Amino acid sequence: MRLRELFRLRETRLAGMRTGIPTYVPPLLTIRGFKIIVYDTTQEKVGELGADIKNGRLSEVEFEFSDFGCGAFSFTLDSLPSFPISYRTRIDIHPYFDDTPWFSGFVQTIPKAGQKPPYRYTGFGFFEQLDWVLATGSYQAIETNLIVQDIMETFVAAPKTQIIYNAVKIGESEYSTQDINFDHVPVKDAMQQLAVIAEGYEFGVDNLREFYFRAISTDIAYHFWQGKQFQNIEIEEDPSMVRNKLYVKSGKLQTDGTNIIGEVHDDPSINAYGLREEIITAPDVLDDADALQWGGEILLDKQDPVIRATIADVLFDTTKAKIEASGKMRVTIYDGTEYELFIKQVSYSITAAGIVAQIDLES
Repeated sequence: MRLRELFRLRETRLAGMRTGIPTYVPPLLTIRGFKIIVYDTTQEKVGELGADIKNGRLSEVEFEFSDFGCGAFSFTLDSLPSFPISYRTRIDIHPYFDDTPWFSGFVQTIPKAGQKPPYRYTGFGFFEQLDWVLATGSYQAIETNLIVQDIMETFVAAPKTQIIYNAVKIGESEYSTQDINFDHVPVKDAMQQLAVIAEGYEFGVDNLREFYFRAISTDIAYHFWQGKQFQNIEIEEDPSMVRNKLYVKSGKLQTDGTNIIGEVHDDPSINAYGLREEIITAPDVLDDADALQWGGEILLDKQDPVIRATIADVLFDTTKAKIEASGKMRVTIYDGTEYELFIKQVSYSITAAGIVAQIDLES
């Protein structure tokens, strides 16, 4: 199980395309094998961009996936299109002319009037719109997934945002929240808190603009071999963030005057890396027993070094199959060593040479 402590998900931290992917395309070459469909804020189609379009010819397209779904994107035009592209314009990207878009997002920056070519547009997946709306409500003795459903129906679902509510994509959770209150809290923050409470859950908005709240998958979704799907991989192990004894803090003072309700530790990690202590604060809705269990799950994330790997220049033209940031990837490197790591981010780049990607993995 993979858990993350409560933290603020912000566009400024998440947006922005990654380096390492070929981005330069000579201006006389044409990008082939995909199209971009453009919609206005009423979700009416206003036009298409692609290799067969005379006005608005594309010279570069990039987009990325993370565990919250569609992330940042950008595209560059050699000339302006015959239809308007403005703020909140919806962009659906269809590699290989797939009927279903691989990516859906909305435009956030546009070229200024009078600017000379090239014209670059950037934006983000609809996950970012969870920051635009606020949730207010009080919930007692209710399953976490039912709280998620109520927030989506009441505060988020279209037309309040461009996000679609699909009850099928709200997974059931085993934990019942005893008492939780939201007072004009950004929905992104509320969902992050609920994901922490549910233990091992993630949320986001997918390529169909549909919100999901689901258990984090630990299945092996893909198996890549060095020399076959990719040539180069960078792997590093970072022990700097190891913590092997956690003191669990509660919001309520104990009889001894402290708000530390207990501790969890891992002896093998202490023996290997030395004692590394930290205080963590449990969600207020957890009682002491559940808070300590939650602390034990956090310990599993912290007791071992983080292993990170980056695979660059993965060519998709042979399989034409999309890779999303969900589940794990088994990577076999040149000497036969295997790693099983979570897919953290997949950054795509469409060039005249085809569709390539960079895949970031983490333990």
